[in-house]
Amino acid sequence: MFRWLAVVSALFVFNCQAQLVITQAQVRLLPPGVPNTSAYFEIENIGDEAEVLVGAGGEIAHSIEIHEHIMTAETMKMVHLAELVIPPKQSIKFQPGGLHLMIFGLVKPLNTGQSVKLYLQTQAGEQIEFEAIVARP
Repeated sequence: MFRWLAVVSALFVFNCQAQLVITQAQVRLLPPGVPNTSAYFEIENIGDEAEVLVGAGGEIAHSIEIHEHIMTAETMKMVHLAELVIPPKQSIKFQPGGLHLMIFGLVKPLNTGQSVKLYLQTQAGEQIEFEAIVARP
């Protein structure tokens, strides 16, 4: 019976995570000594219900947050988003000057072409893991 439960649990997690598909993930390579950077990608909700992102993380940094650039009084401002709704059957692009992951306090220098593991946290408590390639802007 334990094996059966393990298989059912594994299938449940896979099916939940399969609702969000992340592609074209990149982390911006900045000059040595710069402790913060950003990540960009496209995320698609292939499910029939909205998904809510409430955080992000990864072992490459002390902190990773979902941010967005917004225009206020003719000034571009970066703001932390406590949550981001991804509607069903829609895609959202994280890109420079818009939505992005802000990566604070890199734990070690990054190299061009390096693959790093990141994750997004959903409101339902799931971690959606993905890999991003380090690239020059």
